[in-house]
Amino acid sequence: MSGYEIFKTLIYANIKYKDFDWLEGNNLSEFEILISVVLTQNTNWKNVLKSLENLKQANITKIEDLSNLSTQDLALLIKPSGFYNTKAKYIKNFTQKYFQDFNSFDSFKEQVDREWLLSIKGFGQESVDGILSYICKREVLVVDAYSARIASYLGYEYQNYDDLSGFFKKDIAKNQQKLNTLLKKEYQLYELYQIFHALIVSFCKMHFQGKKLSLEATAILDPLKF
Repeated sequence: MSGYEIFKTLIYANIKYKDFDWLEGNNLSEFEILISVVLTQNTNWKNVLKSLENLKQANITKIEDLSNLSTQDLALLIKPSGFYNTKAKYIKNFTQKYFQDFNSFDSFKEQVDREWLLSIKGFGQESVDGILSYICKREVLVVDAYSARIASYLGYEYQNYDDLSGFFKKDIAKNQQKLNTLLKKEYQLYELYQIFHALIVSFCKMHFQGKKLSLEATAILDPLKF
C-alpha cells in the first residue's frame, strides 16, 4: 500500500476537487491562505470564509495591513472562526516575527523554512505544511484529520504527523509521470501534492459522516485495505 495507490484510486473515482479553495487560481489569495492556516484551527471552513470576508471588507489584504491593526480589532474581524482572541495573538505574533526577519513577501516565500515556521506559537505541523505547499510551492504534502480518517479506515497505524505524511507521500514522486498521464496534464511535484490533498479533503467531505463511510466510498477504498 502506498500514497500513490490511494492517489490513483481517487483519480479513477472522479472526485470533484478543482473548487478546493487553496488551489492556485481559485478564490483565495496567498495572504488569505496564510491567515486561514490559523483561522481553520478548531472550526469549520465556512466560519473561516466569513472571517476572511470580514478582513477583505476592512481592506486587510496583505501582511503590511496587519501591522497597523490592533490585536483587539483583528480579533473582532476574525470572530466567526472562534477562539478569536487567541488566533489574533498568533497572527500578530507571526506578523511581528515576519517583519523582523524578511524584507518582502517574495523573500519570505523563497527563504522561510519549516524550523522558522514551527517556532511561531500557534503554528503546528499541518499549518506549516500548508504554508510551505500552497504559498512557497515546496514539495510538501499537507496531511490533516481527513488524511488520518482515510489511513485509519484502511488499517494503517501511524505514530505521528511525520509518519502519516510519509505514508501518503510514498511512491508519488517516482510515479509523477504516471499521475500526470492520468490527470492529462504535466504537473510539477508540488502541484501533485496539492491535488492529492484536495482530493482527500473533497472525498472525505463527500463520503464520511464522522467515522462512518458511505456505501459508495467503501467500494472505492475497501480494495486498498491492509
